[in-house]
Amino acid sequence: MQTRTFTARSFAEALAKVKADLGDGAVILKSEKRATQSAFGLGSREIYEVTAALSTEVKADLASGTEFANELSVKLRDENTERRSPGQNYEMSLLRSEVAALRDQLGGIAKHFKYNNLPAMPEQLSKSLTQMAEAGIEQELATDLTAEALVQLGPNELNSPEQITQFVIGKFAKIAPPAVNRPVARSGKPYKIAFVGSPGAGKTSTLQKLATDPKGYSKQKIGLISLDTHRLAAIEQIRTFARVSGLPLEIVYSPKDVSTALAKLAGCHLIMIDTAGCAPNETQRLDDLTHMLEALQPDETHLVLNATARSLEQSAVARRFQQVGITHLSLTRLDESEQPGALVTISNLTKKPLAWLASGQNFVGQLERYRPDWLRTHVFHETSRSTAGFVPLKKTTAHA
Repeated sequence: MQTRTFTARSFAEALAKVKADLGDGAVILKSEKRATQSAFGLGSREIYEVTAALSTEVKADLASGTEFANELSVKLRDENTERRSPGQNYEMSLLRSEVAALRDQLGGIAKHFKYNNLPAMPEQLSKSLTQMAEAGIEQELATDLTAEALVQLGPNELNSPEQITQFVIGKFAKIAPPAVNRPVARSGKPYKIAFVGSPGAGKTSTLQKLATDPKGYSKQKIGLISLDTHRLAAIEQIRTFARVSGLPLEIVYSPKDVSTALAKLAGCHLIMIDTAGCAPNETQRLDDLTHMLEALQPDETHLVLNATARSLEQSAVARRFQQVGITHLSLTRLDESEQPGALVTISNLTKKPLAWLASGQNFVGQLERYRPDWLRTHVFHETSRSTAGFVPLKKTTAHA
C-alpha cells in the first residue's frame, strides 16, 4: 500500500489536497498538528499533516491477510488427520488455533482501523458526530457517515452545520428510506394493511389514528378487521371505535372466516387489520398470526415499534416478526423517546422502509409520514418543514 502525506496551514486545507490528489474514495490513515521552525529561525508556526491512501489499496492489504488466514484454515481442515500420529495431530490442533487467532486479530485490526482511527475533525463535524450518537444512531454507522463527510465535503462545507446536516440527511434517505404510502385498490379489490407487533406497541392506536387523521387514510372508504380475539377488552375497544367512527368492522377468529369477512368489506377501498400482540415466548401465537395473514394476504404488513424501547429490544422484535412477512416499519410514542435516531438503525437492520410516526394519545394531529428531513429537527436540532404540527421531543432527566 502506497501512502502520501499532505501538509497545509489548516486541517481543512490538507483534506482538500487529499481529495484533489486521491479523490473522494481516499482513506485518512493519520493526521497530526505540529510546529515547524520558520525561515532564519524567527519563531515557529503550526502546520497540519494528513497521511492518506487509496481505499482500494487499504482494502486489498486488509483482505490479503484475512484471505491468507482463511485459505490456510481450509487447508488444515481438509487434511486427513487419521493417518497422522497423536503427536502430529496435537501439533496440527495448535496450528489451527493459531490460524483462528490470526483471522480474528486481522478482523479486529480492520474494525479498529475503520471505526477508531478518525483524524482530528473540524469542530462542526465533530459536533454532528456527537449529535448522531446522542440521538441513537448506531456508532459504526455514525462513524462511517462522518468519515465520508470528512473526505467528500470541501473546507467551507466542513465548517457549515447546514452543509454537514444536508450531507448526512442525504445518506439517511438511502439507509432508512421513506415508504411510498399510497394505497391503491387493484382489480376492484380493497387494499389491505395489517399492523403487527409486541403487546403494548401501539398497533390499535396507530390504526385508529390512520383511520381518523386527515394526514392518514381518513378520506378513503375504510373497513376494519380485528384478529385480536384473545382479549375481550380488545374486541370491545375496536367495536367502540368502529361504532363511533362509523366504520364497518369484522371480527375474524380463524383463517376459515377470512373469505366471509372480506366479502362483507368488498365495497371498501382500504381494509385495516388489527392483530394481537405477540410476546417473545409466544411462538404458537406468532404461528397462528402467520397463518391468519397468509389467508388475508395483506398488501402491506407494518411492524409497529415502541420508540422508547432500546435498540436491542427493537432488533429482537424485528427478527421475531420477520416470519409474518413485514413490509414496513411504523413507530409510536416518539414524543417520549430520548433516541429518535434509533429508527435509522432499525430500518437499516431490517431493510424495510419507514412509514408512519406517531405520538401522544389523540387521534388527530399526532401522526405524520416519515421523511428523512424529519431527522433534521430530531437529530440535529434544526428547523424542518416536515415537522410542522408534530409534537416535539422533550428532554427529560433520568432518575436512578
